[in-house]
Amino acid sequence: MSAVRAELFAAKRRPALWVVGGVWLALAAGFGIAVPYIVYLAVSGSGPTGGGDPEALLASLLPDRLVPTTLSLFPLFGSAIMLILGAVLAGGEFRWGVWGTLFTQGPGRPAVVLAKITAMAVALVGVIVATFALVALAGAGIAAVEGRSTGWPGPGAVAAGLGAAWLVALAAASLGFFLAIAFRGTGTALGVGLVWLLALESAVNGLSSLLDVRPVQLVLLGPNAGSLAAALGAQTQQQGGTPGVVATASPLVACLVLAGYTALFSYLSVRVTVRRDQT
Repeated sequence: MSAVRAELFAAKRRPALWVVGGVWLALAAGFGIAVPYIVYLAVSGSGPTGGGDPEALLASLLPDRLVPTTLSLFPLFGSAIMLILGAVLAGGEFRWGVWGTLFTQGPGRPAVVLAKITAMAVALVGVIVATFALVALAGAGIAAVEGRSTGWPGPGAVAAGLGAAWLVALAAASLGFFLAIAFRGTGTALGVGLVWLLALESAVNGLSSLLDVRPVQLVLLGPNAGSLAAALGAQTQQQGGTPGVVATASPLVACLVLAGYTALFSYLSVRVTVRRDQT
């Protein structure tokens, strides 16, 4: 526990993590709320258009849609940002030569790495709660401006949404963490990780309308994150929803795959650190 407390103390004072978290909240507010609302204002009063029904667009921004609206941001955009957060947390230690100090003064390499992963998981809880709070506040503001009712989802639905978002974020951050350790730095880890999430997995999702790629989707991080979001009410990209939201796996399978990714990348991070000089 002392190692985890030390890592949490260090993480709170790491400017890069605050910057990444701030960027994510800005993106969530911009692309999750501001842009759809601007589109609604632009097309309201003209009836259904090629972009969909304006009333349906507004309804997706109201407080009762808090969970699916927020979750829809995570399969593609959120996963990429969380991967960056994980890579920064591990990769920055190489730049400043911190690993060597930790390994000589700490409780042992496996304990040090696991403490960092635990601190990362705790930090992600704060990011997820802040994201939901921001979307809720923005939705309540839009409801007040538009004179709409402010019905809220039940505590169970909110808890499920928070848990799903945290599971998606932790799997992506664990990937970034492992890549930073494998490549001994942040730059290459970000390049490889973002190409994987934003290019490879997006290409597989795009091929789903032409080929039967469901067996491949079932073992990829993004499609399982998208399936979990869809299971909790988010519109799939085939229905005009956010890119990355797909329905290829059951909620149970999606949860197991995401948890498996987290466990696998955590194990590999420890394994590589133990077997190789990280200094």
